[in-house]
This record gives sequence, C-alpha cells and structure tokens, in this order.
Amino acid sequence: MKLEYKVLWFEDQFSEIEGDVNRLESFILECGFIPDFDHRGRISEEEIEELALKLDNYNPYDLIIFDYDLGEGSAKGLNIAAHLRSKIYTDMIFYSGQIPQQLRKMLFENEVDGVFIVHRGEFYNEIEPIIDDHIKKMSDLNNIRGVVMSETSAMDLALREILIEKTKTFSEERLQTTFETLKDRLIRKLEENKLKIEGLTSLKSAVSDHFVTGFDQVRVTLKETLGELGETNLKDGSLVHQVQVERNKLAHQKASLSKGGKMLLHGKKESVEYNYDEFKRLRNDLLEAHSDIKKLSS
Repeated sequence: MKLEYKVLWFEDQFSEIEGDVNRLESFILECGFIPDFDHRGRISEEEIEELALKLDNYNPYDLIIFDYDLGEGSAKGLNIAAHLRSKIYTDMIFYSGQIPQQLRKMLFENEVDGVFIVHRGEFYNEIEPIIDDHIKKMSDLNNIRGVVMSETSAMDLALREILIEKTKTFSEERLQTTFETLKDRLIRKLEENKLKIEGLTSLKSAVSDHFVTGFDQVRVTLKETLGELGETNLKDGSLVHQVQVERNKLAHQKASLSKGGKMLLHGKKESVEYNYDEFKRLRNDLLEAHSDIKKLSS
C-alpha cells in the first residue's frame, strides 16, 4: 500500500466535470491519500489491448473510471471495460448520461462483471461512497504497516541523497569536518550499544530486545541450538534467511516505474523487475518460510 490513491480516468471532456474532480481530490486528501488522476482523453482498440497487457504485468491503479462515450476516434467505454476486465480485476466505475439500467444491460450482454454504474447527473454523490468504501477496505493494520515501512524507507533514501548532493558544494575542510563529526556520532552510538549489551542480564532479555539483538543474531543463535533441524531451516541461504534479505532490499532500495510499465528495484549493481509473477513468488516464499519456522517449535 502507498500514500497515493491512483486513478486511471477515461474522459474526453474533462473540463465539464472539473468541479466533481476537484471535490473528489479534496475527499481523497481528507482520507489521508494523495489523489493521482491519470487522465486519458481517447484510446484506440489497439491501445486498449496494449494497455491491458501492460496492466496485467504491473497495475499501479486503485480504481479505473471511464465515460461511456469518448467521442469520435476513440473506443467506447464499454469496449475499454471488456478489454481491461479480461486481464485485470481492479474496481471500475462506468458513467454516462444514459439510464443506469441500460448500461447494466449492455455490460451484462457483453459479459463484463464487477463494474459500478454511475449516472452522470449524480456523479459525485454516487462515486464518493464507492471510493470511501474502497479506501476503508484498504485501511487495516497490515496495510498501514506496509505504508509506514514504504514511506519511511523513501524518506531515508531522500535524506541520504539530499545530504550527498548538498555536500558536493562544500570545501575540502568543511567536507572533512562533516565526515569526522558523523564518524564520531557513529562511534558514540556503537559505544552506547556496547553498554546496553554489557548490561543485559539474561538470554531472554537479550532476545526480547529488538533494538539490541537483530533478526540475524536470533536466527543464527537459534540455528546453533537446534542441531540438524536448525541447520536445515535457518542456515545462511535458507528460505527464512533469503526472505529477510529480500525484505531489506525492498525496504531500502529505490523503486521506479519504467515507461514500459515495469516496476524496477534499483540495487547497487543491477535493477530487478517486480511484476505479478514476482509478487506471487514472494508470497509463496513467505508462506513456505512461515512453515519452516513452525517446524522448529514442533
């Protein structure tokens, strides 16, 4: 989950609904998200198919909204819905000045499921509760943990980049002074941690202190106490170890979306693509790693 609420919006006369768009932006901001509307005026049949394939690979959108009639030179909203629904299952909102029952009939006849119908005359009043419900479904503890992890990691990267960029204009003397000050600060932190470690009175107190004893120290210590089972499930390179390494990469490496719609994670040596198959692989790895950990207590 992220702080942006991203909407793909097909409308050829966006200025006519500008008031409703502004109200939606304000509502989304009130919910704690940054509204990000990707506006498309027209789209051909070929472009729809290309877009569907692109979104099947990586879909950044929380919602897709489209007008039924996009004017000459563009596919109809119904065609857009049918093509996209064949590849993705993102919530969609279909609106028009036509009677909603007529739109539902057309969607049914074209076997397009899971699309909200909104009458253009009641656009904001009907679409606001849909978005409100969607945001509420996204607002659970696991999602907010993901938001905090993602956004604080982005802040960490931004601060590091700004610091490096700002110091490019420093004189050699000031640069060295800043460097020595940072080194002194790091050494003091190490000494403080050393005192904390020396003050530990039991194995339980050491293992229970997340700030002193990290994941790797716990993993290796447990491995050493469990013999063959620990060696199998907790050794360096085990799945439990691998998912923790990947977690650190996801938390601290910079991500970007390529022009081709690929989500890339940029490491020091190479960039790695994360798409639907990679997300599926990672979820399965996490499930298997949980299973390996459960075996340790049996």
